[in-house]
Amino acid sequence: MIIETPPWLEDELPRLGVTTKPYHLMVGNPSAWHHCEGVVCHKRSAPQPPRSLVAINDDIRTSSPELLLYDLASYTDFDLIDLVLVGYELCGTYVLDQSWDGMTNTDAPMTSAAKINRCLCRLVGMPGVARARAALSLVHDGSNSPMETILCMLFTLPRKLGGYGLGPVSLNHKMATATGPRWVDVAFTAAALGLEYKGAQAHSIERTKRDDRRQNKLVGSGMTIINVWYEDLVTPHLFEQLVADIFHAMGKRLRIRSASFSVRRALLMQKLMPAITRFGSLV
Repeated sequence: MIIETPPWLEDELPRLGVTTKPYHLMVGNPSAWHHCEGVVCHKRSAPQPPRSLVAINDDIRTSSPELLLYDLASYTDFDLIDLVLVGYELCGTYVLDQSWDGMTNTDAPMTSAAKINRCLCRLVGMPGVARARAALSLVHDGSNSPMETILCMLFTLPRKLGGYGLGPVSLNHKMATATGPRWVDVAFTAAALGLEYKGAQAHSIERTKRDDRRQNKLVGSGMTIINVWYEDLVTPHLFEQLVADIFHAMGKRLRIRSASFSVRRALLMQKLMPAITRFGSLV
């Protein structure tokens, strides 16, 4: 953030929702802030890309969604998977927050992978750009929930990161049916295969009946649907069966030539498990 008047620091930032320290501030003269406790100052030497700062009020600017991925990639606090998760959120229709279920759905995404890429192209040579681009290359637009993001990552990330390298993929893919459009959570369009995530809240009889009828419409439109339950992701033998079912439905043979793949997959699962545990029971 850019702060013009230091006296506002302790009052203004918490009011705007910045509740944790240290505060990371982009300032014109970092030396003037050295006396401030709980403040880390940053001075960017390169010109800001156009429209990369958003006005909060007359005195404060914050990074745009397009610039945020670069800002986070500039520090070692976030590894590649962290950055990919942030990228999916920025390009999806959900925001992680302090609400009762930890997220809020939005009418439209904050940005897109293409817009973030245009911003990064104007920052060539700056520290963190290569990491931001590497993360962005693994992000797909249109996720509607953290679990859709996780499901997509598990099967589309490259094998060197513990994923299965499948694609092309379309999130919340629109399908025309006899009764109107329907949307598939994660669609592998070339294989006409869709993955639908089912949280614990979807276990009710009425909800199951409604989802089954919806699935019938999709199948009738040429899309094979595989339902994915929370247990399929957290139980090792069920996850192995899910992987086998997906590869079979896509007409692919599952060949794992790297002896270290199981370790990389376990590391990816370990990284994603906190989010799976937190959001997996939700639909």
